Amino acid sequence: MFDFNILSGFRSSKVKYQTNYNNNSILRLGRQLVSWAAICLLADQSGTNMGNVVKAVNNDRVSFQIFEIDSPLLDIMWCGNTHEVILVQSEKGTIYRSRDRGDSWKKLHSIMNQTGQSVMDEGMTDIGKVKKMMQSPVDNNLVVFTGTNGINWVTEDCAANLRALNSGKRIHEFQYHPKQRAWALAAGWTSCADFADDEPCEIYKELYITKDLGNSW
Repeated sequence: MFDFNILSGFRSSKVKYQTNYNNNSILRLGRQLVSWAAICLLADQSGTNMGNVVKAVNNDRVSFQIFEIDSPLLDIMWCGNTHEVILVQSEKGTIYRSRDRGDSWKKLHSIMNQTGQSVMDEGMTDIGKVKKMMQSPVDNNLVVFTGTNGINWVTEDCAANLRALNSGKRIHEFQYHPKQRAWALAAGWTSCADFADDEPCEIYKELYITKDLGNSW
């Protein structure tokens, strides 16, 4: 015969276990949603630092930081062997750097503008902006920032220090060597300004190679 008391007790324990399991699942989901909310706010906002506290599903208080950028988020990169450094690129081509996994941020616009102007060709009025961040497959600390006006930047320490490179061409494609740290290929298109007045304008793609991280091509 069935012992309904035992069956009832088993059912009660099972329901209690399911309730606790569901509560824990809801708590984990709530914390995940808070984390994603912070990332979304980072991508959509623009201007100053602020701190916020949000109540999770179980009424626990979860703290997080928001750092506003000048335009929506375009790219994000974990840099370095310890992944302490984060590099962020906005749609306006501005680079932001965090050395403490996102607790604080530094805008790199001034240093990139300063170093870019130091290698500008005569007659150039605009250094352009960052088009793409590219991390080396050989060295996690090595990052190249390709620009829109022929000026590019390279860092060997996750943007703690930067130097500008003027290739004289607008680089449309860039590729690291898979094994040689300082080697890379780059490609760009010619323009009519590259030819003398008595020469016909011919548009074609040029291929460049560097073996010293862009110091010479």
